[in-house]
Amino acid sequence: MNLNQFERLKSEVATKASAAQILELEDVVRRVIAGQIAEVALARRQSATVLAHQCPRCSSQQVVLHGKDKNGRQRFLCRGCKRTYNTLTGTPMARARKCHLWGEYLRHMIGHLSVRKIAGTGIDLSHVTLWRWRHRFLKAAAGDNATSLSGVIEADETFFVQSFKGHRGWARGKPPANRAARPSAWGALKRGISSEQVPVLTALDSAGRVYEAVLSSTGGVEGALTGRIAPGSVVCSDGAMAYVKAAVKAGAEHRRVIVPTVTPLATKALPLPTRRRKRGRLGLGRVNAHHERIKTLVNRRCRGVATRYLGSYLGWNRAMLREGFAGTVLLDRSLA
Repeated sequence: MNLNQFERLKSEVATKASAAQILELEDVVRRVIAGQIAEVALARRQSATVLAHQCPRCSSQQVVLHGKDKNGRQRFLCRGCKRTYNTLTGTPMARARKCHLWGEYLRHMIGHLSVRKIAGTGIDLSHVTLWRWRHRFLKAAAGDNATSLSGVIEADETFFVQSFKGHRGWARGKPPANRAARPSAWGALKRGISSEQVPVLTALDSAGRVYEAVLSSTGGVEGALTGRIAPGSVVCSDGAMAYVKAAVKAGAEHRRVIVPTVTPLATKALPLPTRRRKRGRLGLGRVNAHHERIKTLVNRRCRGVATRYLGSYLGWNRAMLREGFAGTVLLDRSLA
């Protein structure tokens, strides 16, 4: 459709279409967008780039149009740094090809198909490209983390076994750890919490905001929470001193939640009557449920991930928790 035909169509819709026809046209447009999500997202990105009129490298406003590349995308020339760029420059999808396959790939990715299974669907991409695309999309999701928490805040840490999945160091004579390579299914060799475990801090509030951080050790809990707790909040934790210090520093109240543990032997010896939990009582139920979801994603659906990419998969889980999540959310975030 050329420009004149498009302008005539808009004029007729605006002046002659009835309400019922407009609703029908809206449904048609919605179906077309669903089938061309990559093209629509790129068009939105191009419009935003033209309106911004700013170089993504030097932030100069001296930008002019500079033709189109071989993929038909608009190019720009910055007279400040004398360099050219296109609509994808500065985004996680920069230099990515075959954008017409992004929508199909995202549908498989949201279905939690592995890279090998996606390659087996007949998509015209190698497993290496599919793996790189996954981490391009997840890189954008990893940055969506709550900056401030308020109200009733539940905070706790969980642990993942340190993993070097996919690392070629042992085959090349430069192992990433002072041990022999082993299948990830073996888990840690030491029992309990040790240097083989990677702590992940999770803090979420009553409004649904979630903050997560992959720490080098549990000693980084206080520093990770500094500046993220609003004054006057109530922080619930297991009573570790790091949470107490973070709450006091933020001007918040701290509540220690103690979960009583009763052994089966003690239950048989002295059975106690079960009491219903009081409504509104503070606890760690929501943060524990969140930990179960991320362990399901990382350890069960994805069969374990390398520790260096753990933060990206945590961001993927946070994105899926939001209302209205779909593949277009990851695409729009990657092009932002």
